[in-house]
Amino acid sequence: MKRVFVLLTVLMLCGCASLLEGPNCGYSQNSEKKVSKSELVAVIGFADGSSEISAQNKEVLRQVAEKAMSEKAKIVVYGHASHRTITKNILQRIFINLKISNERAVKTAATLISYGVETSNVNTLALFDSRPIKVEVDRAAEAANRRAEIYLYWLE
Repeated sequence: MKRVFVLLTVLMLCGCASLLEGPNCGYSQNSEKKVSKSELVAVIGFADGSSEISAQNKEVLRQVAEKAMSEKAKIVVYGHASHRTITKNILQRIFINLKISNERAVKTAATLISYGVETSNVNTLALFDSRPIKVEVDRAAEAANRRAEIYLYWLE
C-alpha cells in the first residue's frame, strides 16, 4: 500500500510540474503580480551521478547572477537527470533521479546566491528524468539530459 501511495504522489508531482513553468512558475502564485516575460539564460551540464559545478559553469552562473540582479529578475532553476540509473526498478529509478535532479537545482541556486542573488529571488524545482531534451540512444544524449536550466522571470 505504501508503494502505491508513493507512486501516486510522484505521478501527481509529475503532472503538477508543468504548472510551475511559464506564467505559473511559482512567483505569480504567491503575489498579485504576473510574470510578464521569461527567458532561458543558461543550461549547466553535469557528470554522471554528480551535482558538482565546474569552474567554467561557475563563471556562467556568475554572469547569470549579475544579469538577474541588474535587471531585477527572479530566477527559477530546474534540475534534470538522465533516464539511466543503476536499477531497473521504476520506483527506485524515480527516487534516484529525483534526488540527483534536486541536488543539481539546489547547488546551482546556492552558487547563484553566493554571487549575490537574494535567496528570496530564487526558486528550484527537481524534474528528475521527466523532461529529456534528447532521446537517450547514446552517452552524448544521456549527458545532454543531465542538466540544470536557469530561467529569469520578470514580474509586471
